[in-house]
Amino acid sequence: MSGPTAATPHGGALLEQVFSIPLEEGKFLVYAPLKGIAFIANPALVNAITDQCRAQNPEKPNGSDLEFLHQLGFFSPEPILADEYAEQGVVYDTVVLFLTNQCNLRCSYCYASSGDFMPKMMSWEVAKAAVDRVMGDVVARGANEMTLGFHGGGEPTMNWEILTRITDYACEKAAENGLALHVSGAFNGYWSSGVREYILSRFTDVSLSFDGLPDVQNSQRPAAGNKASFDRVAETLAALDQSDVSYGIRMTVTRDHIARLAESVAYICDHFRPIKIQAEPVFLEGRAKEEHAVDDSGMFVEQFITAHRVATRHGIDFFYSGARPDVTVLRFCLAACRALVVTADGDVVTCFESYGKEHPLSARYIVGGYRGGGEFLVDRDKLDAHFSRTADSIPYCQGCFCRWHCAGDCAIKASVAGRANEFAPTGRCVITQELTKYLILDKIRGSGGLVWQRNADFNEKPQQEVAHE
Repeated sequence: MSGPTAATPHGGALLEQVFSIPLEEGKFLVYAPLKGIAFIANPALVNAITDQCRAQNPEKPNGSDLEFLHQLGFFSPEPILADEYAEQGVVYDTVVLFLTNQCNLRCSYCYASSGDFMPKMMSWEVAKAAVDRVMGDVVARGANEMTLGFHGGGEPTMNWEILTRITDYACEKAAENGLALHVSGAFNGYWSSGVREYILSRFTDVSLSFDGLPDVQNSQRPAAGNKASFDRVAETLAALDQSDVSYGIRMTVTRDHIARLAESVAYICDHFRPIKIQAEPVFLEGRAKEEHAVDDSGMFVEQFITAHRVATRHGIDFFYSGARPDVTVLRFCLAACRALVVTADGDVVTCFESYGKEHPLSARYIVGGYRGGGEFLVDRDKLDAHFSRTADSIPYCQGCFCRWHCAGDCAIKASVAGRANEFAPTGRCVITQELTKYLILDKIRGSGGLVWQRNADFNEKPQQEVAHE
């Protein structure tokens, strides 16, 4: 693997499970992602580990450093990750409705070009059928909770009649069936006081798209008619802070304002109290295709690291979707495994980014739809094809230490332009590698500066130094 975080997998049975990642001053980050063990080593220790991996010797190795790693189970290969889709298929406990393709903002980078197409509004028949389908599945399984979510290529509150009607309906039916109902949504927060009052009274959690500093927000996310949006969205954020609704902020980073990401995050931390903040380079689709690409991965990484430290000091989780060393997975996303995701047209899609038939890759991501009479039909072959993309099947993931964390990244973002079934590494790969490395090193520092082990009491105990001369 090339690039600034080039990693070398070791040999033998651990060929794909142990990596040495070059650091500065001749040091290496040794990382076993499936075990969740990481530490910094010098070249001598890296060579000793390599020899031990290749030997595939089940006996306890000699040498104090290797003995210590043996005690952690470092030299025992991990089993193949369980395949949740293969084992249980689709088990719905969530319904996500894309209520409309209309929006009261005109974001400069909107991936769905919201507001540019003929208006579409989900009907009551489709919305009710989707909720009934998922709630019926949940009740039949004897489960005790479900989620109603809103997303899509527009602002859900623009289809206000259906949003309020289906939310009230779901709340009523959940109560009748003894279910705990979680109501969530991805919104822009450019709301009237009446909309704001309803959302805060019914929803349990909210994701709000917001880009930080007033001039950045107004530049990138203007209201229709090129009006400033910051003040009204800030009112929504202030109201959320005074409510019991858990909320997060989703920031989009463009070329124009990449150098101000850390400043924008600091502004948010100083003025609002989200549980989490997600920052993503702009997705090159829709209105972002020509003008806003983040072509400086190094700048994004630098700004992210500075912002991460700021957010951490404020007790706010700051993250980017590709860098997630706390999880090991075969697929980047299992949303369609648990969520019935329905567009305004009534189509069933496997990706939240696939907003409808207008999306250039819709043929891959639309896997079914509403057929009337309260019935949704899903093409199992298309669903199987969607889930066949795993970390083990993606050529460009082989040899990458992020392989079981990002699992090839979001499929729709890694798709080769215009080719629904072809994927290739992107600039996001470099960002993912650099930020994953940073987060692992941060975990080592937080665990005493020597060794980090995921989900283990070891991090709370005195640690033996790992070094090898």
